[in-house]
Amino acid sequence: LTLRLLLTIIFHNASSTDMAGTALLGDLETHSLDCRPCKFRFLQPWAQQGLTPKEWQDLEGLIYRYLSDPFVTQFSIGCELHPNDTLRRFCDAGMNSEDFLSFDTDNGKWVTRRGDKLTLKAQESLNYNRVVAITLQFHLRTMCVNTLKSFVQHGNESLARQVPEAQAESSPLPHPVSLVSEVTGFYPRPVRVAWLQDGEEVVLGWWLNSSEILPNADLTYQLRSSLAVEPGAGHSYACRVQHSSLGGQSLLIPWGRCTSWSLGAFPACPNLTWWVIAVCLCKKAVCL
Repeated sequence: LTLRLLLTIIFHNASSTDMAGTALLGDLETHSLDCRPCKFRFLQPWAQQGLTPKEWQDLEGLIYRYLSDPFVTQFSIGCELHPNDTLRRFCDAGMNSEDFLSFDTDNGKWVTRRGDKLTLKAQESLNYNRVVAITLQFHLRTMCVNTLKSFVQHGNESLARQVPEAQAESSPLPHPVSLVSEVTGFYPRPVRVAWLQDGEEVVLGWWLNSSEILPNADLTYQLRSSLAVEPGAGHSYACRVQHSSLGGQSLLIPWGRCTSWSLGAFPACPNLTWWVIAVCLCKKAVCL
């Protein structure tokens, strides 16, 4: 899980600089920052609980003082906690959407991503100011990790896994017929959708087609998968969805010769509900 602060700085002239930022816990937006007043807005009910009021005030002051230099336009700052408790800390700077500088948290120094004069001058200036480097090192090594763990604790409900809902339908094409499964509303992002023919998983080939995993407006995800089959071949088909929210089980959508609905709750997820729609359009007793 990653805690990331994204900052964008627009330099208008020698006396005018605008700065805005967004904080993300994983892919959940938790805070925004407008540096005309340079104050954080808390976008989740628990978002203020990660730090004390004094720590929030100090962080706002730190951003205002140290991240408003005109040669820096974009920052990505944060830390990443892996399931095995290993950590990755990062602070990357960009200019006009290109890599610029990055901060080495082990050595406490800035390293360049390109060799032009402006980049080298910025590196020299930042490395000369040891106060900035020590402060940034402390925040990345200590405060970021502690804040990440605190946010995970307070925001557990918002980060809770959401069970996918899946809809399957057939598209009447000449030959072959396309069976389509739409899976949506799941979180986190990783999901596996497979097709079964007579109970056996269909191997990869031209007959299988899947979209990318795409975001929904509510920060959940969606995916669309299709299978080309020959009508009237006598096979049975099912769409299988595997996701971490299902507690090791799978959603199985059997393909019938009529419309079927299923609605219920998963025993492994008593506070979550799932629903599946399996639709098969039929014509003259042949599933199309």
